[in-house]
Amino acid sequence: MTERKAEKSTNRIFGALEAARWDLGLAAATVGLVLFGLVMVYSASGFQEKPYRFLVNQLQWAVLGFVVMGVLRRVDYHRYAQPSVVYGLLGVCVVLLVAVLFFPARNGAHRWMSIAGFSAQPSELAKIALILFLARFLAQREEEGEIGSFGMTVLPACVIAGILAALIMKEPDLGTTLMLGVIFVALAFVAGVPMRHLLKLAPLALPVAYLFIFRVGWRWDRVLTFLHPDRDPQGRGFQVMQSLIAVGSGGVHGLGLGESKQKLYYLPEPHADFIFAVIAEELGFVGAASVVLAFGFFLWRGLRASRRAPERFGQLLGLGLTTMIMAQAFFNISVALSLVPTKGIPLPFISAGGSSLVLMLAAVGMLLNLSEQGAERERGREGLKGGVNGWGAARREPRVA
Repeated sequence: MTERKAEKSTNRIFGALEAARWDLGLAAATVGLVLFGLVMVYSASGFQEKPYRFLVNQLQWAVLGFVVMGVLRRVDYHRYAQPSVVYGLLGVCVVLLVAVLFFPARNGAHRWMSIAGFSAQPSELAKIALILFLARFLAQREEEGEIGSFGMTVLPACVIAGILAALIMKEPDLGTTLMLGVIFVALAFVAGVPMRHLLKLAPLALPVAYLFIFRVGWRWDRVLTFLHPDRDPQGRGFQVMQSLIAVGSGGVHGLGLGESKQKLYYLPEPHADFIFAVIAEELGFVGAASVVLAFGFFLWRGLRASRRAPERFGQLLGLGLTTMIMAQAFFNISVALSLVPTKGIPLPFISAGGSSLVLMLAAVGMLLNLSEQGAERERGREGLKGGVNGWGAARREPRVA
């Protein structure tokens, strides 16, 4: 009898998993990273005068983020292709990006809007707005046979991306601007925009990069520090050197959870921008590599959900959301390892940061709905041959509104 009950329970569990058409692996990776982030945020900030301040704040945003993720998982992602949604969200982003310039500056930048004790960065929402616009716009252009047109496709997309980028640079926030650029290039390339058209943008991008990097003293100093951090270890190279010391001190197994020495007023923002360095110091190579592998697993599931989408809009939407999360993770980890110049970009799901965490979880909710509809479509076609899989060609059903 006991064996039969166990067998029935097992069958019920697997039956429930089978009924859950959305990607449980993607959801599990996300939840695991967020919970791990809560532990590391407390570990990296618990030594301060108010030890639970950042943990409580992160926990509140995490709960809100999971609610948003759960709601968006049940929203048909085709609704995001409606013009009222796409252009309405773009309009809201423009208004917020202008409004944030009138809020008090923090560390010399107007990036945060503080209302009723809560702070949020409108630039985080701008990334999702750009993804929705590009997914819809490029899918339409491909269906109309205009994807190879520079004037009909590339220039209009550049105008929208350029407006968002210009407002974000006004804050100033070069890191988020670079994220917009990565998203734009990734979606345009996968959608089928000829490489020669993307290369035509270089003469426009290079002067902008020159003005905002080489002609801005403190940014150029960061580039020089990245190249030679040991020349001024107590000054401009302090952040980079302390991060490398933290990573190197962890060894294979780390010093132990909560035992980081560099977080004690050596590492800047150890609970946020440099949390990966704390992970490497406390949990060693094993812990740091596990985080990288978790993001690698997330990348696989995100691309899988994108590839299985029923039509081109869904494919581009999934790719854009996955690119946004993974590019941000890549830059944050690269900064901690001194592979790129220092830039304040949070580690998705792990770094302390409210608006960033909520919007990342919102993106996952959209991906889960995408994966659910892709799974349903594949099951409906089970046993049939033919059709086109992957990102190489557009699927014609259903038509994007």
